[in-house]
Amino acid sequence: MNTRLLLKVVFFIWIGIFSISGQVSADTSKLIGTLTDLLGVSGEQATGGAGAVFREAKKNMNPGDYSKLLSAIPGIDSLIQAAPQVSGLAGKASSLFGGSSGSVQGISALTDSFAKLGLSPDMVNQYVDVILDYVQSEAGQQTMTVLKNALL
Repeated sequence: MNTRLLLKVVFFIWIGIFSISGQVSADTSKLIGTLTDLLGVSGEQATGGAGAVFREAKKNMNPGDYSKLLSAIPGIDSLIQAAPQVSGLAGKASSLFGGSSGSVQGISALTDSFAKLGLSPDMVNQYVDVILDYVQSEAGQQTMTVLKNALL
């Protein structure tokens, strides 16, 4: 019986050491909680909206920068999967009306995603501000700046 107890103690010590030595990364549930608290949205709206913002940023980032962002905040891919799908027609429509830049198409895609979540277009900027603050606090100024540049 003493052997079993000793093995359990060694196992828990090993788990503790492994957990401490592993890479520290942000938890996206904290971001979702912040969005729901600050903006008064549901968990589904917070998750889908954040995913839409990160999806748009991913489109505009080089793979190396996105990989660094994902390392700092590993839950991003699951947020992106939770974002509403957009048809791509919104971006095409904006170019018909003179908005040919990727930025205009990106805003159009975000407002389309937000509409599918029952959110108004003016919520996009509020989400971006909260997300940028979160990324800066969890991953640092440099990572936040890369994300911000991908969203502009």
